[in-house]
Amino acid sequence: MSISDRLRAAAAKVLAGDDSMIAAQQLEGVIIEEYLEDKQTDELLYALSMYSPGSGEPYVDAPELRKLIAATLNEMSRGDQSQDA
Repeated sequence: MSISDRLRAAAAKVLAGDDSMIAAQQLEGVIIEEYLEDKQTDELLYALSMYSPGSGEPYVDAPELRKLIAATLNEMSRGDQSQDA
């Protein structure tokens, strides 16, 4: 499945260092609206539901969330490339 401009923009905000709950909620909203049935976003969607910067276990913090966002986008990009081939 291709990566929408909305997903790229919401993810870029968090990846650029915005660790606010608002930025995370915006990203979560895009995933729910556009990618709810996409299994590639399941882990990221779960992490966003558990996002609470500075709260410690069992919650997800900003560095962990950024790693997962990058990994998910990378996986989705690889899927795009294989569909183009």
